[in-house]
Amino acid sequence: MKILCVSDRVETMLQGPSLNAYAGDVEAVVSCGDLPFWYLEYLVTFLGVPVYYVLGNHDPDPASPEYPGGCTPLDGQIVEMEDAKGKGNGVLLAGLSGSRLYSGGPNQYTERHMRRRTRALSARIRWRGLFGREKPRIFVTHSPPFGLGDAKDHAHIGFESFVGIMDRHQPELWLHGHVHLYGADQQRVVTRGDTKVLNVFGHKILEI
Repeated sequence: MKILCVSDRVETMLQGPSLNAYAGDVEAVVSCGDLPFWYLEYLVTFLGVPVYYVLGNHDPDPASPEYPGGCTPLDGQIVEMEDAKGKGNGVLLAGLSGSRLYSGGPNQYTERHMRRRTRALSARIRWRGLFGREKPRIFVTHSPPFGLGDAKDHAHIGFESFVGIMDRHQPELWLHGHVHLYGADQQRVVTRGDTKVLNVFGHKILEI
């Protein structure tokens, strides 16, 4: 399965005639946040595939009436990916929006608050396991886990609670944005155990 992952920056190559030439064979889009909603709506309209998203710290409050039409929110949810015809493919996504609290804006959380949110999501995953249901293979967040692709300034430090839920459920892939990558020496991929942690700043096409 081929997935287009996007985050934090509107990409010129993903607009206009070049979109289908470059990404026309992707089967889904995953957004890790901080992208204008018109951009997500553009992708879902012209690629004709499902778009899944979490919110970043520069996105509107989730309680606001603004949202990207035709796209599926992942925050606090476990969602089975679908193809363009709406048929599930068995790949489960789990998501958590937001960054560390640094300016008081929407979608910003203290470590304590995010720990409560990760525990709630973890409880949903464990509950599924009691009934023999699959656990999520891919986690989608805006911020990175602490020490795994984060930065040292307060706004871009990752969440320790993300490391906890990663170790507990061991997803194959953890997608995030938030930390902007400029220059050839920037590290996009790190690993912890069997989990690959990938910063999808800008865009990245994956095959899973």
